[in-house]
Amino acid sequence: MKKLSLVALGLIMMVMFSASASAQAATAPLKVGLIDTGAFADEKEGIKRYYNALVALEKEVTPKRQELVTLQTRIQTIAEDIRKLQNPPAGVPQDPNNVANQIRAKQEEGSRLQRELEFKNKEFEAFVEKRSGEVLGPLNQDIGRAISDYGKQKGFAMIFDLDKLAQSGVILAMEPSANITADFITFYNARPATAATASNPR
Repeated sequence: MKKLSLVALGLIMMVMFSASASAQAATAPLKVGLIDTGAFADEKEGIKRYYNALVALEKEVTPKRQELVTLQTRIQTIAEDIRKLQNPPAGVPQDPNNVANQIRAKQEEGSRLQRELEFKNKEFEAFVEKRSGEVLGPLNQDIGRAISDYGKQKGFAMIFDLDKLAQSGVILAMEPSANITADFITFYNARPATAATASNPR
């Protein structure tokens, strides 16, 4: 598992440091940095607490996801059974009434399982949203504060989310030194866990 991305990282796309920006404006060009928030989930080079939180969250949702997969498999099996009943092998005698009853029973079972699948899928989506907010929400907020602290310490006027910019296709050219992702991740991993994130897996 090299990189996890169960849910979107809820960070602000751009962090502005107005105080440092105004101070630098008169003497030097604004210092701008880019952080690839998508790299935070990298197993080896990402943010350790964030990656571990994603792993823990994945372990929570896996049984519920597997339950959906099992239901879907049962529905597909029933559909295949119906197809075989409707298209019996040539030369094999069939009782039309018996076949019709079997098809009807399987259709009813398939409809019931389909309703169950739709209900459980909504439950699953609500569960993932709730637990993602509980597990990752405080951590995302802490990362956002850390980006602000990092930017002020390093003298950045603005820090943009490289991952979001790349997805939107607005980057035409970039100086590699503008990518401060690795330096920020090192900065964050060295910070002690806050009270808000201490309960998350580390």
